[in-house]
Amino acid sequence: MIIRPRLRNLGRLREIVGVFTKYGFSHIFRRIHIAEQVATWLGRKDISQNPPEVNLRLALEELGTTFIKIGQILSTRIDVLPESFCRELRKLQDEAPPVSFDQIKLIIEKELKKPLAEVFEEVDPLPLASASIAQVHQGILKGGQKVAIKVQKPGVEERVISDLEILTYLAHLTDRLRPGQQGVPLSEIVAEFQKHSMREIDFIFEAINARKFRENFKGVEGVYFPKIIGKHTTRRLLIMELIEGLPLSRLTPEKMENLDGSELARRGVEAVFKMIFEDGFFHADPHPGNVMIRQENAELVFLDFGMVGAVDYETRRNMVRLLFSALQKDAARMVDILTEEFLITPVEFPQSLRVDLNEILERYISSSLQELNLKDMISDFFYLLRKHKLRVPAHLSSLLRALVVAEGTGMVLDPHFTVAPHLEKFLRKSMTGFFGFKTTSRDLVNYILDWKKLSEEFPDKSHEALNQLTGGKLGIRIKIQEMENLNRRLESASARLSLSILLGCLLIGSSLMYTNFPNIRFISILGILGFTFSAILGVFLAIEMFRHR
Repeated sequence: MIIRPRLRNLGRLREIVGVFTKYGFSHIFRRIHIAEQVATWLGRKDISQNPPEVNLRLALEELGTTFIKIGQILSTRIDVLPESFCRELRKLQDEAPPVSFDQIKLIIEKELKKPLAEVFEEVDPLPLASASIAQVHQGILKGGQKVAIKVQKPGVEERVISDLEILTYLAHLTDRLRPGQQGVPLSEIVAEFQKHSMREIDFIFEAINARKFRENFKGVEGVYFPKIIGKHTTRRLLIMELIEGLPLSRLTPEKMENLDGSELARRGVEAVFKMIFEDGFFHADPHPGNVMIRQENAELVFLDFGMVGAVDYETRRNMVRLLFSALQKDAARMVDILTEEFLITPVEFPQSLRVDLNEILERYISSSLQELNLKDMISDFFYLLRKHKLRVPAHLSSLLRALVVAEGTGMVLDPHFTVAPHLEKFLRKSMTGFFGFKTTSRDLVNYILDWKKLSEEFPDKSHEALNQLTGGKLGIRIKIQEMENLNRRLESASARLSLSILLGCLLIGSSLMYTNFPNIRFISILGILGFTFSAILGVFLAIEMFRHR
């Protein structure tokens, strides 16, 4: 069931449709009758001559908080959008004017349930940073510890929830009006936006993520995660130790003179490898703005834990197999692994996919992995998936994108850095762990237990199936997606045909009553009412035919 946006959201719906229409995306609403009407009422034309990817970024920036976050999430979905769009969306600047400190103070005291002076010795009224969702202030706790205070701005949660309601409505309406469309359903993409956005405005999730990273990297030298002050953290207030260092986004050649960029780059990508392949819990956006260097000990510090990814043991093991097969230029094995473990949609032409995949591997994988451009190879890989109309889980694209971003961050520290040699070394180490004697022995025990369970259940299950078969109670259900789509189209066509016949009969009957009995007022009024109802029915039929053209 599609839930229409609440009355209070209609103004915002009109604004959203208007902005997208302004930047040349009115075609998005072509099959959404209500939204298309809104665009028509606005009377706006496409006014920007920029490339579509630039227009999309400008539209998201103009629509504010929720849409900036959506753009940032979309920039990681290289399985959904071409690389040119993802690259442009990475330019989205989540910067906003700060709100007054008086408002921030009220929120902090409301969340702490006590006056500011009881918790802090000092809070700097000038923010360190200000984004659309929150702003950060420097403070000193009672006891002297320096902290960073992240405070959610007033009205953010209500605005995000309102925008998500509208997007959910539009996405479900689009999917309903376009059954069987190719690609990822819009409602599925919006559901992912909703999950990430709701977690991003709940700072407790970020605190949990930070603690988990800190625990996973306990004892790992050269990589640090800030400590969360848990007793003062709430849904709208996050307090962590203040890290004073140099953000990678502000690095200059002069500031790099006393640092070993090559070693820092190696340490950073190996930290990301550990997150993905060992811990199964990774920072989904390790770009230079989210990494700092503590210059006194040349320690890499990761920040901002709102966007994270998680993968289970089997997925990690299959990812190692897939990437190792790629580095070995084994296209056939890659197709097998993709088909068995990752693809959501079936491969229609496996041989064609294998040939195209082999071409990519031959283009990028050479004897010297120092020359491999991981970013371009992964971009071509996802282009290939879109070409063959194949879908993969969102976590796979997020994981591969994290590798690409880690490579880019490494190149900030060392312009000659390439991630491939370090990746191959780490994959070989992971292969030993995933497929070594200890793991194989454990898997063997599980297989034996599975066979034991099967052998115990087989006699009863087979006896039950035979009884149903001999009693004529055994049924077989075959579900064919194409047949279901065809049935829906036939039902829709037959409904419109029935309406057309009804409309014709109504028009003929009304005409006969009005022309043959002009002096009998009651019957002539019925004829006029019939004409009126026919006009309404005709408009409705025209709308339905327009929607399904």
